[in-house]
Amino acid sequence: MGKKIAIIATDFLEQFIKDMITELDMGFQYHIFTYEKFEDIKDIYKKIGPEYDGILASGSFPAHMIHLYYPEEKRPIGCFNTDDTAMYRLLLKLLQQNRKLDFRRVYADIMELFGGNLTAFVEGRETMPDLTILSNETFTLERMQKLEEEQYEKHLNLWKEGKTDLSITRFSSIVKRLKEQGVNVYFPYPGQQYVQNVCERLLSDIEKRELEERQPCVIVVRLLGQENSVSYLRELDSNYIRLESMMMEMFGNGITEFSLHRYHYGMEILATKKDVLKITENLSRDGLFAELKKRKTGWNFCIGYGFGAGIAQARLNALNACHEAELKKNTSYVVTEKEELIGPLGAEATETFMVDNQSYRDIKSKLSPITVSKVMSALEASAEKEITAQELAFRLGVTKRSANRFLSTLEREEILKVAYKKRTTSRGRPESVFVRKEK
Repeated sequence: MGKKIAIIATDFLEQFIKDMITELDMGFQYHIFTYEKFEDIKDIYKKIGPEYDGILASGSFPAHMIHLYYPEEKRPIGCFNTDDTAMYRLLLKLLQQNRKLDFRRVYADIMELFGGNLTAFVEGRETMPDLTILSNETFTLERMQKLEEEQYEKHLNLWKEGKTDLSITRFSSIVKRLKEQGVNVYFPYPGQQYVQNVCERLLSDIEKRELEERQPCVIVVRLLGQENSVSYLRELDSNYIRLESMMMEMFGNGITEFSLHRYHYGMEILATKKDVLKITENLSRDGLFAELKKRKTGWNFCIGYGFGAGIAQARLNALNACHEAELKKNTSYVVTEKEELIGPLGAEATETFMVDNQSYRDIKSKLSPITVSKVMSALEASAEKEITAQELAFRLGVTKRSANRFLSTLEREEILKVAYKKRTTSRGRPESVFVRKEK
């Protein structure tokens, strides 16, 4: 199914955009939301429903205003401006109409507004100003709202005073008004190739965002207590059954795709990055933690969120995050796909640091630092601080042969040792159980 794009443009450009998109035939659906002045954009945006995948604005200024009005908007926003080619094409047309055209008597706001000079541009000594990124400090909402009217007045006054023979404006919203006042005004329409490039970039950004939102996330919720306590062990299974019921209720109300599993290290929820960012309010607050606290279960628990390129990486990162949360007691942490540890969530002083640069940086091994970090994190995340090759393979998402190689290497380097052997199946050899060797 094709993407759906909301286009924000002036009514002056509406037909031009329709003709251009029809000619390009890029396969996306669209609807044009028109405005007369910049001040309309705030309300125009409110008409753009969640069914739209991205937004295309007719200029950097409208796009910038959306960012300023609605900083929480996460959908990709693209824009097409007046580029060098569009200006040269317009100037060539004007010269064909009047070979004696004096560029000193032409006011081009796109050049003058940024301290440029049209004559220098025509002679190749200057280029068009780069409007790709507009500074929030320089282009505030207050200035943006005044800019449009200021330029209208300037074009009009220069014309009335006889200082210009014609005007060129990038503000499509003032073209009709200037023409009504008799001003000889022109608008440099962007070319087909330029508009196509902008649309392709926007569609690519939409696809990238959708892929990121579908990125897997694993959440591990672990109930804490005195693990050698008879009462803790007796109630553990029933508490996890209660926890599973709560998770089904909480996630079922707002998330359509998720799964729950109980493992020895806690309750695991498999979801998507999009849903987890929603639960955690973009990693600023843990809604899941708050909801469990509100139910007054009396439990002590920790939560770890893990993002990853695949489920295996997400699971390991969730275990790392949960382990960190367990050390801090009754809190939650996140480990991202970039191995960044973020947390505790909801705290005033949330920290962010790289997992690989912390606990295991003193370990010297033939294995890569990140492999050492993952092996040691998986071991430390286990309940008894011990691990077999089979368990390591499951947590890292690697083959048992690779897991055996990792553990054997660290054993030879006297970082790990075999504590004992245990039989996990009725057939085959018993497996070695590895623990960290004391210094």
